[in-house]
Amino acid sequence: MSYARLLAAFLLLALSNVPASAHAVLRKAVPAAGSTVQIIPKAIALQFSEAVEPGLCRVVVRDATGAALETGAPQTVPGDAKRLVVPLKLAKPGAYSVEWHAVSVDTHASDGHFRFTVAP
Repeated sequence: MSYARLLAAFLLLALSNVPASAHAVLRKAVPAAGSTVQIIPKAIALQFSEAVEPGLCRVVVRDATGAALETGAPQTVPGDAKRLVVPLKLAKPGAYSVEWHAVSVDTHASDGHFRFTVAP
């Protein structure tokens, strides 16, 4: 075996043991993205593909005019570090948008947004 092939084989073997790092991907939201709900939600729940650091996560909820609404601090659910919950204080039915920024426990950040509607 040539030196180049031996080196390539060694590198391939060494790199195959490096753990893969990923970003926290949003798997599910309640209220669901694009949904229309009949009851004003008291919280937004975001389920991610991996555990998140709540102190580094940010969730902004906006009304139809684009104004940011008051929310509580994002918190993970005890026993489920993949689920982030944000208390809401919505006053009325309407269209809302949710912008989220999540940081997973391996420090990788991800962002996204979705909309939902509360029917009158």
